Amino acid sequence: MLLPFWLIPYAGVTNYPNLHSTEMDDLASWAERSTPKDAVFLFPDAGNQLYPGIFRVEARRALYVDRKGGGQINFLREFTDIWWKRWQETLGRPFDPSNPGYYSSLGIDYLIVRPENRLPGVTPVYENPKYIMFRLKQ
Repeated sequence: MLLPFWLIPYAGVTNYPNLHSTEMDDLASWAERSTPKDAVFLFPDAGNQLYPGIFRVEARRALYVDRKGGGQINFLREFTDIWWKRWQETLGRPFDPSNPGYYSSLGIDYLIVRPENRLPGVTPVYENPKYIMFRLKQ
């Protein structure tokens, strides 16, 4: 009966995937040092990925919405409507890199995207091989 528990480490099961990377550490460190404490960030092409939460913790900055943030509805039911509305406005629809003004109108200060979703005609404030950060409000 205990055999399955003994075999789990050898079966390739990872209870806690490694979500940290040098690129995320560098991005978060730069954001913590170089952006206002009340700035709001969004990873519009992250979908259900977990790395925005790593950024939130390491950079000590607010996210407009992310997948794991929705888990807070278990503790604060009033948060459900806010989280769901924000999800539908951003991550629940395809990311459109040609319309950064839309995200700015929601109160988002910075977008962080993967290189393949670079905003055309907008100069990034930070860039590394995995992430590009754009400031929306000047």
